[in-house]
Amino acid sequence: MGLSAPYDRLLIPIYLPSALMAIANQAMILLLPIYALELSGSAAFAALVMGLRAFGVLLFDVPAGLLVGRFGDKWVLFGGLSTLAIFMLFLAAATEEWVVALCVIPLGAAHAAWFGGWTSYITDSCSPDERGRATAGLAGVQRFGAFAGPLAGGVIAQSFGYPITFLIGAIIAAIAALLSFLFTDNVHPATPTDTSHIKTIGRILTSNRKTFFTAGSVALAFQLMRAIRQLLIPLFGVIVGLDAATIGFIYALSAAVDMSLFYPVGIIMDRWGRKATGIPSILFFVLGLIMLPFADSFYSLLVVGLILGLANGLSVGLVMIIGMDLSPVSERGQFLGVWRLISDVGWVSGPLLAGILVDAISLAAASFFVAGIGFLGGAVFLFLVPETLNIAREHLPPPS
Repeated sequence: MGLSAPYDRLLIPIYLPSALMAIANQAMILLLPIYALELSGSAAFAALVMGLRAFGVLLFDVPAGLLVGRFGDKWVLFGGLSTLAIFMLFLAAATEEWVVALCVIPLGAAHAAWFGGWTSYITDSCSPDERGRATAGLAGVQRFGAFAGPLAGGVIAQSFGYPITFLIGAIIAAIAALLSFLFTDNVHPATPTDTSHIKTIGRILTSNRKTFFTAGSVALAFQLMRAIRQLLIPLFGVIVGLDAATIGFIYALSAAVDMSLFYPVGIIMDRWGRKATGIPSILFFVLGLIMLPFADSFYSLLVVGLILGLANGLSVGLVMIIGMDLSPVSERGQFLGVWRLISDVGWVSGPLLAGILVDAISLAAASFFVAGIGFLGGAVFLFLVPETLNIAREHLPPPS
């Protein structure tokens, strides 16, 4: 018995390359700061390396969307995966700090290109009633990579060293690029509406300003809560007095709950709309963040971790699905590039905001403050953002 739609159409052109990419990328994310610390002996340099990678993602979000509009989904996917392979190969040969620092910016840009390419591809090749399942399925693939990549990367680095690990990662990324080149259709026509990139982005920002103000604020709230969750659970675990292994066990259980929900959540979003899982997700995020400062033992922190895992699982792929639903057909890639930039700002600013609040007030205040932002985002989502599945059905009929 074969796979059901849309999984059958996406398995080889999108899911398989994305699984390989996720394994290589997640292994690299785990090992990069450790390698940078070992190479330089400086925790500040390790932090700089990860910051430069995040800068590369933000820097290339909008250009990736412009490239999708000009060259199509396939070539941006292929370019992103090829860039990942090339600069992981450079990383394998790097022995100087400045070389590592220069490599990580294009590695971040490669991630942005890959993300922009698959987002546009799913939007183009799937009907509005399939996007929830298609995107949630891909999110499940990425979560698999988040498990397998760090596990395999840590074992290989311990046994054979970092250069060999980065080399293997480059080979895996190259295989993903080859699969993308051979099996991905260039479904998005290369028909840019304007040769001026600045004018194109300006027009998108102007014509969609209400969408970015309302739905964009919801995307920011979701990404902020997700990023802060990853930071605060370990920190509160340390305050409670738990060791790293125990905190890792709590985080793994939380991630297991998260990962188990991608299939049913995709079905619910396609059948009853994006708010059907998005609103409960926000409520659980807010509840978990409010409860987090009161966790004073392994069991109480575990309960909070499971609640936050449930919250994250209920919103699997939601931010990008909303962007897909709202994207105009004529400038889809460019719109999604701006949308991705907005969501990435929320992701990157989460830890920075937490650091400021912790330094100024307390860790508990950071958790409460982000819970408040989440509550406001939920109110905007509930009252000011129309059901985007209905918008997609009206303006983006299923492809023939």
